[in-house]
Amino acid sequence: MKKLYRILALILVLAMLAPALISCGGYKSKYKAVMEYNGIKLTEEFYNYWVATYKRNILTSYSDASDTPEFWGSMYNDTMTVEEYFTQIINNRLMNYLIAQDLYKKNTLKLPKSTKNAIKNDINEKIDFYGGRSNLNKTLSELMLNIDALKEVYTWEAKHDYVYEKFFGKGGPLEISDKDLVDYYESNYYHIKYIVFYMTNIKTDENGNYLYDSNGNLISEEMTEAEKAQKQLKIAEFEGKLNEGKSFDELIAEYSEFDTKNYPNGFYFSVNEIDIWGNDIYNAVKSAEINSVTNVKEEEAIFYIQKLELEDFSSLEDTEIVQLESLVSYATSAIYDEFFSELYPDININRDLMEKYKLSVVEANKNYSI
Repeated sequence: MKKLYRILALILVLAMLAPALISCGGYKSKYKAVMEYNGIKLTEEFYNYWVATYKRNILTSYSDASDTPEFWGSMYNDTMTVEEYFTQIINNRLMNYLIAQDLYKKNTLKLPKSTKNAIKNDINEKIDFYGGRSNLNKTLSELMLNIDALKEVYTWEAKHDYVYEKFFGKGGPLEISDKDLVDYYESNYYHIKYIVFYMTNIKTDENGNYLYDSNGNLISEEMTEAEKAQKQLKIAEFEGKLNEGKSFDELIAEYSEFDTKNYPNGFYFSVNEIDIWGNDIYNAVKSAEINSVTNVKEEEAIFYIQKLELEDFSSLEDTEIVQLESLVSYATSAIYDEFFSELYPDININRDLMEKYKLSVVEANKNYSI
């Protein structure tokens, strides 16, 4: 943490010494600022666009999501509604965008020509797709934007990504260290083995291979009552042997309905894979004691999960290392989040104006190409 404070102070001092630049592009907003940082304003049309776009992504990414007061007002956890939870994520992202514009400007960064050309080409493709500038502007007006504003949106996003690369990428002042990686692994990862009993029939092809839908999910079908009864007998038999103290590894080989032979030492995962493992499994593992076996019942499967001691990073085998392929990205993101969040108190936020653009109020961006 002290290292982060020192680097943050150094970067901000350098930023104060660097010459200020005129705001990028020729776009001038007619709207009020929802957020402002060091004279840079994130105005209403941009806030509305990003909220509307995130809203579309939320509604299309979660099977139980619906644009209703009941959904947005339902409790995500003990302290936050669904709307409050996603709004916090969106606002943090937009505050990062805002801060990044200031860091980009004061550190005299320059977007690569290839990035500028990519934005220009993207805009031109949209103009062609919508049948001309006037048609695209008409569509954009539904989002409080025009072509110049859309270019500004893409430029803000590109500058944010460029700041991330220059500060946190290879050779940057906040480049992740080996110690940072190990610390993140030890603080955020869990090591488990599990046995699963499927409570639906998993469909297979003529060769016995699992079938998946277009979203990558296993295709299943309901069991008959006789099949359900047979499965319960199998589970009861397994639980009897588990309670008698039979080796969990032996029980995996005998009972698990998912083939884990490619993971002889178990599985490693962090909160970043919660969309894969699910909230119920993650929370059960997080609170479990080492070597205990936890039962998690889901609609289509029942899991028996053994939480294991987290192996020393230096002793991990190849089959374990491959499960940590995103470790660098996750650890870098954690440093990034900590760095930017330290600057949040310096952002001036118009909370009353923000209320006009709540997730439950704005219309979702229906234009998937924008």
